[in-house]
Amino acid sequence: MKCAVCGREGAGKLCQRHAVAKERLEAAYPLWVRAYGRMSWGDYLDNVIRNVQTGPWAKEVAEALRDS
Repeated sequence: MKCAVCGREGAGKLCQRHAVAKERLEAAYPLWVRAYGRMSWGDYLDNVIRNVQTGPWAKEVAEALRDS
């Protein structure tokens, strides 16, 4: 299958790079909620996208998740 984000070949809906980025985004969300208090998934994704320290693959996945 082709990656839904970049079009590269992958085993599922995402290539390995974007799949790892998605796993890490999902794992970090509870940590952000604990650190910043109540935060919706959409607000979290917006913060991740705007963060200059976020890598390109994570930003691409966050944008795809936000827009879906």
